[in-house]
Amino acid sequence: MATEEHDAKWILVISLILFFVFEGIFFYYPYRSYVMFTFWWFIDYINLFFIILTVTFAALNKVGFSDKELTYTIAVYSFIISMALIFVSNLRLLPLGF
Repeated sequence: MATEEHDAKWILVISLILFFVFEGIFFYYPYRSYVMFTFWWFIDYINLFFIILTVTFAALNKVGFSDKELTYTIAVYSFIISMALIFVSNLRLLPLGF
């Protein structure tokens, strides 16, 4: 029976791309309203935090710094959470009055 090796390379690549995309959106195109601390603002910054967590733990997994199973698990879960938050942040584009 072949053992499956966990590789976080693609998680790292996708998360780095998302990090630079979100950094450009947040800092080069700021919110137009004067009220900064809205629900969507918190969702976007929590998402940026999870993307940074994903990049950190995927890089730690790739270089073998700590327990590879633990860093892989944390990288995958933070990646899933960041993808879910991207979906939630896209709900503001719907014409539902959010």
